[in-house]
Formats: sequence, structure tokens, C-alpha cells
Amino acid sequence: MNLRNKGVFRTVQIVLGLYLLFMVVSGFFQLLPPPEFSPEANAFLTALFATGYMFYFMSLIFLISGLSFIFNKWSAFGAVLLAPITANIVLFHVFLDFTGWWMALIFAVLHIYLLAMHWPRYKPMFSR
Repeated sequence: MNLRNKGVFRTVQIVLGLYLLFMVVSGFFQLLPPPEFSPEANAFLTALFATGYMFYFMSLIFLISGLSFIFNKWSAFGAVLLAPITANIVLFHVFLDFTGWWMALIFAVLHIYLLAMHWPRYKPMFSR
């Protein structure tokens, strides 16, 4: 399978975009039951969401990135915008609560694939 195939690229964009949109809708309408986390992870999440803006900020980033992937407009920007959140999701599962690590891994792999496919657009930022 050729990973540079446009069909594979579009499929990954749509799958990741739909997942992000589902997470936004699920967060606002509480479609999923709350997961069970370790006490350390619960303390972190409680502090994070007690700020009052983090849930809305993450939802906005997920919405913008998800729509950019689905409609294939500004997809490279959506991938960069999502990068800090993806890093935090992976680090959360590595250091605070290892349950659910496989979903974080899938999410990160799909995101890294999109970043790699958009690398020619990012390359000028790293040149002199």
C-alpha cells in the first residue's frame, strides 16, 4: 500500500475529521459515559477544566481541525493547530493514566501521518 496515495490521505483526513467532530458533539451533549481515570488523572482534568475555558478552547480547535480535514481546506493549518493537543493527549496517557493508550496511539499515528503528508508545506518554516 502506497501511503502517499491520495485515496489513503483523504480517508485518513475524513476519519480523523469525523472523529474530531464526534468528540465535539459528544462533549457538548455528553453522548459517552465519563471514563474512569486514576486519581492523578482526575486531579489533572479537574484542574484543567476548572479554568472555565479549556473545554471550549479544545472543542473549538477540534471543530476547526475536523472541518478543515473533512472539507480539505487549510488541512495543513488544522494539523498544526491540533499538534499541541495531540501531544498532551499522548503524554496524559503515558504519565497519568495508561488506560485508553491505544486510542491515543491511533489518534497520534493518524495525526502524524497528516503532518508528514503536509511536510512540504511546513519545510520553509525550518529553512534559513
